[in-house]
Amino acid sequence: MSLRAATATRSRPEHPRLPDGLRLEHHTGEAVAADPHPWARVYEEVYADAIDLSDHCDPPIAERLTRHAGRPGFALVAARADDEIAGYLYGYTLPTDSLWWEGLTPEPSPEFTREHPGRTVGLCELLVAPRWRRGHIGISLVAAFLAERTEERAAALIADGNDIVLDRYADHGFHRVGTLEPYPGWRPHTMVVADLR
Repeated sequence: MSLRAATATRSRPEHPRLPDGLRLEHHTGEAVAADPHPWARVYEEVYADAIDLSDHCDPPIAERLTRHAGRPGFALVAARADDEIAGYLYGYTLPTDSLWWEGLTPEPSPEFTREHPGRTVGLCELLVAPRWRRGHIGISLVAAFLAERTEERAAALIADGNDIVLDRYADHGFHRVGTLEPYPGWRPHTMVVADLR
């Protein structure tokens, strides 16, 4: 079933129950920028088998996190068990001069890509550590992140072949709008968008 068909047949889920021992935490950009290394370590664990691919190491995740954490509207939602990070999702409000849509094919209308203050939140990374998978953590992170947003819509990029993450976003009403290469040399990513109002 395609992502578009899937979104037509699913209702948006409520916060599912997290596995016992996990709690959700909200982190500001200031806190993440002060120490991006715990988040980078989880990312490197999740992508251990693909860390040599350009879309996982160039630019390095700690550098991307620090840069993104300084952007207006940045937020990170984490699932944590004591000192262990089970997974996280982060994103920020797209600025009016955003390059987020640059290179998207098929090319959308100027009205679709035109940003105004508070129009779009970009979701940058959604990941769950290997030992915590199959516990509905991904869908819980998306629900918790979107519940706090005031933007009109949300957009995310998912690497080709990552059908599990595509399904998590479909559960929340996201639909495909095209593909693009987020950074030079990265593999194609699918752009998905959902209305939040």
